[in-house]
Amino acid sequence: MIKYKHYFIACAAIFGGYFTAQASPILLGSYGTTSVNPGVANSAVTYDPLSSTVNSGSTSTFDISPGTVWHAALPNSSYISFNAGTGPTSSVVVPNGDYVYSTTFTLAATDAADVATLSLLADDTVSVFLNNQLIQQSGGPMGPGNTYAKCSDTGPNCVTPLTFTFTGLQAGVNQLTFDVKQVNGLNEGLDFSGSIDPSASAVPEPASLALFGTGLLGLVGLSRRYFAEN
Repeated sequence: MIKYKHYFIACAAIFGGYFTAQASPILLGSYGTTSVNPGVANSAVTYDPLSSTVNSGSTSTFDISPGTVWHAALPNSSYISFNAGTGPTSSVVVPNGDYVYSTTFTLAATDAADVATLSLLADDTVSVFLNNQLIQQSGGPMGPGNTYAKCSDTGPNCVTPLTFTFTGLQAGVNQLTFDVKQVNGLNEGLDFSGSIDPSASAVPEPASLALFGTGLLGLVGLSRRYFAEN
């Protein structure tokens, strides 16, 4: 019985090393430049006034309330806007056009092959770019199939989170850019939440594979020794 105990302890130690090496997900989420980081890896979301329809003269952003009109804010995030009064609980009417926001995060080389997941909410809709490459298209123009009665009828919109996965990450600094499109006037805002999951890497990391292989060899060696003694 004691030998069994030692055998299983050794197995746990070998494979524990491998699973410990699989880092926890890297969290992403929107928050204003005037707010406290809610525990995510990305920087506060900044506004690009020169690329946007309204030139506020500032890169500052503010957390805004969804009220009862928009879907509740996503985990580890807040709705943000270039103006604290653009949400459904305030009275600022935002002209139709584009409102551009961005955030950055830094990855180690071992995380560049990871798969990321992002959930979006926006009024009226939003396109998303990773390092200047389009990864999520906006809801499209107003028409018979998209009335924009409240926001876009199709995702991304302000009432139903749209979740998608993407790759194309790079070692070092990465930038997510959000082009929030105001199509039918009134409210404007952006909310996103997501993660970068090392356990869902598009390509297994060589170091992780090597560690797992070492664990298997160790397990085989221990098994032979155990059964030889019994």
